[in-house]
Amino acid sequence: MTANTANISEPIAIDPDRIEIRAVREEEIHCVAEIVTRSFHFDRGWMGWFTPLFKLGIAEDLRHRLRSHTAGSSHDKPQQQVCSIAVYADRGQSQVIGTIEVGIRTTNYRQPKPHRYPYISNLAVSRDFRRRGVAQQLLIGCEELTKSWGYTEIFLHVMGDNQRGRNLYQKLGYEIVSSEFVWSIIPWHRPERLFLRKQLED
Repeated sequence: MTANTANISEPIAIDPDRIEIRAVREEEIHCVAEIVTRSFHFDRGWMGWFTPLFKLGIAEDLRHRLRSHTAGSSHDKPQQQVCSIAVYADRGQSQVIGTIEVGIRTTNYRQPKPHRYPYISNLAVSRDFRRRGVAQQLLIGCEELTKSWGYTEIFLHVMGDNQRGRNLYQKLGYEIVSSEFVWSIIPWHRPERLFLRKQLED
């Protein structure tokens, strides 16, 4: 009996030098929404019925936020909410294969000395291109951008059970600052969320 290998997907070999990290363009926002939707499992099970709505909502939210921050930017005050994408060029064709956002947040205003800090969110890579160094390139791009804004550290969250994500962040020098349990629709399941920080080198 011959083994059926038709459904076994071979890893996609990519040339890292063909990956470009840059800011997303208006016409590419729908690609970002597609990647984020599928990366965060909004297309699984019964939620698959609502996938088009999730994608539309993600795209419109991103479009609104980027327009708002762009409108408020100037030469003296550059835009500090950026969505970057990883674009892979091969044989004359370009494809968006990953995305990430970095923006400036403010600590709780009730604190004695609230301060602003850079925060990474929505890191997502297309399934066919994972474990190829794409996420690492996107993170490094955010770190370089953050340093250009004058910050010396950067923050992000990761779920405690996301071992691949935790391994990646640890490899790049991120350290756990604190942890918290988040609300879940499953009463007996309280997932842990970790708050990470990285000191940026000059």
